Amino acid sequence: MESLKIFYDRDNHILTIWFDDPQKEFIAEEIGEELLVMQDSEGKTIGIERMNFVLADQNPLDVQLQYL
Repeated sequence: MESLKIFYDRDNHILTIWFDDPQKEFIAEEIGEELLVMQDSEGKTIGIERMNFVLADQNPLDVQLQYL
C-alpha cells in the first residue's frame, strides 16, 4: 500500500477508505449492516465503505495514523 485515500460524502453520509487504486474495484460485498468491502479481481480487499456515517459537527474529519 503506497497511499490511503479517505473520502467523506457529507450529503449522503458515506465514509469510504481505499487501500489501493479505486479503479481496481471488481466487486463490493455487504459484510454487515451498512458496511461494504471492495475487492479487486483477485479477491484482495482494496477498500471499505461505511454507510450512515454522520459526524457530530461540521469540522473537518480528524484522521490519526498510528503505527503498532
